[in-house]
Amino acid sequence: MIRPLFVFPPLDIIFAVDMRKVMTIVVDAGSSKAEWAPIYSDGTIGESLLLPGINPVMADTETMIGQFRSVASDYVGSTEAEEIYYYGAGCATPEICSRVDQALARVWPGSRRVVASDLVGAAKALLGKERGIACILGTGSNSGLFDGEKIVANIPPLGFILGDEGSGAALGKRLINEIFKGNIPEEVRKKFFLDTGLSLPEIIENVYRRPAPNKFIASLVPFIRNHIDNPFLYNMVVEEFVSFFRHNVNPYPDAHLYRPAFTGSVAFHFKDCLQEAARRENYEIGKVEKAPMEALLDFHLNIQGL
Repeated sequence: MIRPLFVFPPLDIIFAVDMRKVMTIVVDAGSSKAEWAPIYSDGTIGESLLLPGINPVMADTETMIGQFRSVASDYVGSTEAEEIYYYGAGCATPEICSRVDQALARVWPGSRRVVASDLVGAAKALLGKERGIACILGTGSNSGLFDGEKIVANIPPLGFILGDEGSGAALGKRLINEIFKGNIPEEVRKKFFLDTGLSLPEIIENVYRRPAPNKFIASLVPFIRNHIDNPFLYNMVVEEFVSFFRHNVNPYPDAHLYRPAFTGSVAFHFKDCLQEAARRENYEIGKVEKAPMEALLDFHLNIQGL
């Protein structure tokens, strides 16, 4: 478990805590939120920080540096950290990873830095050093075949416009389509307008004229979750997950030999729908975790070793 760093201890303990050195910082940076956690020199884990998500595909270097500096200011002495493991959404090419690494180096110049995709982090959290298929179902979606050390095959997710099947953005997009094209039951349609207070012009404004339309569309997922007992919505989610299996799992060699494992809030909150979709596609699923951080910390402490 991630333990709080300060719980009003006696003064002598406060000084002892302040003396601990941050050895390693582990980061799980998604599109919606970024979680940072320090591991101290005595092997204890500090309080995690939850910050807005950051995607280097869209964020410039100065924006990343600004967030990284805010983390360093929260963790006193962390600029001397020896290792940074940054697992981030959008870190899909060497060029993008290099940009993130350069931003990290501005804040932690003497550190050993490892920048990899959030998919690599998910695989380590879900599979440890075992071979298998790791999947992410959050604001976006992704999957990869993991050989126990690295991702050896990845079907491009293509983002929320061209792909991201099964993601929060895909579910929200599908919901909007059903609402305004008249295919959804009238009682659900009425509840949507009552619960969200949204109008068509407001939706168009958020999707086509404002930043981060994927996050806006995914923000409609709680409505689906709150009304998942409605058969139409339940089947809509199952069908979207079936699409995820068909486009992002089935193409891997010998895919049915594995038990695909999942992380992400969408996978976690719609686990029953995910299991039904897996059954329809003849899969048995493995772990389903809301977030990878706790298992990632365990991986770096106890499996990989620091």
